Amino acid sequence: MVKTGRVAVLTERVRLPFPKKTAIKCAEKILSMVKAKKGRVCILFTDDAGIKKLNKKYMKRDKSTDVLAFETGDIAISAETAGKNSERFGSTEADELKLYMAHGLLHLSGYDDTSPSKRKKMRRAEGRILQGL
Repeated sequence: MVKTGRVAVLTERVRLPFPKKTAIKCAEKILSMVKAKKGRVCILFTDDAGIKKLNKKYMKRDKSTDVLAFETGDIAISAETAGKNSERFGSTEADELKLYMAHGLLHLSGYDDTSPSKRKKMRRAEGRILQGL
């Protein structure tokens, strides 16, 4: 685990395309961009099996996903899904992971993507964040 005063990053059964310190810097920048309240954030990068297990246990959904955000300030991200989606969308794994961090941190900041209008608002915010990174 690597951490600063506000952000901790852990990996489980995956290799990131950048150092953990880069993930921390990225998360800290996103937090400042969304003007997040004070508090700690822990980001776990795991594989599809790991995120599926968390999704089943806490969200009652027996499937893999890309990002999970918890009210506790914890975020789980599937680096395996990021790799697959980078090929699918013609991006890089690093860019997908940054998008997932932005998405999770936006959820922690009160954004919601449960309706088309809310999803559109969240996508615009993700775009602004990615341009600022």
